[in-house]
Amino acid sequence: MKLRSNNARLTALALGTAMALSLTSGAARADDKVSVIVNTMQIFSSLDPAKVTDYTGYMAIVNMYDGLTTVSPSGEIVPHLAKSWDISDDGQTYTFHLRDDAKFQDGTPVKAADLVWSIRRLLGINKGPSNLIVGLLQPDNVTAPDDATVVMKLDRQFSPFMAVTPLMMALNEKLITANAKPDDKWGEAYVGEQSAGSGPYKLVSYNRSADMIIDRNPDYFLGWNKGKPIDEVRFVQTSDDATVKALADKGELGLSSHGLGNDTYESIGKMAGYKLIQARTAGGFVIKLNTKVYPTDDVHVRRAIAYATDYKTIQEVIYPGFDMNGPLSTAFKDAHNGDIQPGVFDLEKAKEELAKSKYAGQEITLVNSYVASLAFEAEVALLMQANLEQIGITLDIKPEPWNRIVELSSKPETTPASTQVNISPTYPSPDSIFYNQYHSKASGTWMSMEWLQDPAIDALIDKTRATTDVSAQNATYKELQAKISDLQPDVWAVSPNRRYAANKCLQGYAFVPMQSWDLNFSNFWWDCNAN
Repeated sequence: MKLRSNNARLTALALGTAMALSLTSGAARADDKVSVIVNTMQIFSSLDPAKVTDYTGYMAIVNMYDGLTTVSPSGEIVPHLAKSWDISDDGQTYTFHLRDDAKFQDGTPVKAADLVWSIRRLLGINKGPSNLIVGLLQPDNVTAPDDATVVMKLDRQFSPFMAVTPLMMALNEKLITANAKPDDKWGEAYVGEQSAGSGPYKLVSYNRSADMIIDRNPDYFLGWNKGKPIDEVRFVQTSDDATVKALADKGELGLSSHGLGNDTYESIGKMAGYKLIQARTAGGFVIKLNTKVYPTDDVHVRRAIAYATDYKTIQEVIYPGFDMNGPLSTAFKDAHNGDIQPGVFDLEKAKEELAKSKYAGQEITLVNSYVASLAFEAEVALLMQANLEQIGITLDIKPEPWNRIVELSSKPETTPASTQVNISPTYPSPDSIFYNQYHSKASGTWMSMEWLQDPAIDALIDKTRATTDVSAQNATYKELQAKISDLQPDVWAVSPNRRYAANKCLQGYAFVPMQSWDLNFSNFWWDCNAN
């Protein structure tokens, strides 16, 4: 089959694989190798656990590395490399007791010293997830009294600390330092192109702009006891719906991305040998409004945009899902403010808000960016354009590649006035939603394109982080939601169903409320006879 655009390369990859197990055969010999093609909608911009910021980066590290802890589908922090832990009475000293059977992919044991070095590396590189602990945990306060114990002494109480520990991943210190350069003491160049962890899969090949292949680690310390395991995962990057449908039509698609158009899911779901996977999420699809640039520096313009958003069409036709009640998902039920109402589509109210703005009576042009070639985001942009035109705002639609959006988000003056993105927790805590998007210290990332930088908001976020009293913390979270909703730094458009098109033989999917933790392929298995 001839594929559209420059994505023919992906079919060549699929055909050249010579997959021992046909994805449509429904049966296999015991010695067959299970190799699946997984579609991603954006490039793997980083493979380094100290640098990841987006869903593909997190997908890479959860498969190639292991953290001190991990996250269950219920959102609970559960043991992983650490089999147990103790917390001091003052809430500042955390002692982790490691299991003794974990090994790196080269066969060397995972020791406490490796984790100490890895956490110090995270702090030293000071990118990606490090902003959660920089200024809270000093490198010298991460120690290993013996091979099986890691101790971390915080400068102050930090209530979400345990929720961050899945991101404290073990890297093979000996391997990395042996391949480091004098001007690269943390081996960033090496880790950026290799896997140096203990995880269930190891890197085979990596082409940053197109694809990645990982192979099962047969000696993985947790074993492979969930059925016939997935031996090889071949990630192919494309957000072109026609290409993904063509792969499915050939029986070559194992799992799609979650960012395709609604029609594409329906089409693949009807194909023989395929199924749709759907799950509620803990995040949302939002339109981020840059509060520092024209015209979204005016709160009345931001409110007008919110009133001019046709939520039901987005939720029922374009990107199926449910209402968002402000910035925090109702999945965090104890912390959610039940007084926050979902957005209302009302063009008359939108006009009233616009009339209150400092731009009233002027011709207003609003730049809107989204990830280029994502069909559903293009549809949302066109819907917005039609509605905003009715209240006197011209929408200037500017689709961009994902890496360009990340680049633009580094400064307020280059961040678009409005940008469509999917937001999900990068660790299972409301703090992940509030700190990463709205705290001044998080500014300059794609998650914080609002550039809110409000001292009152910062103070409330800091207050939740400084208390271990859960009821007091939840009360502050509810106050935060009310204040943020009033400032309208985002349009909270839809809490989408997480949707994947999958081969019917692929089993084991479970949503996990942490970015890409649901795509750890050691939790999947192959069974063509399952219902």
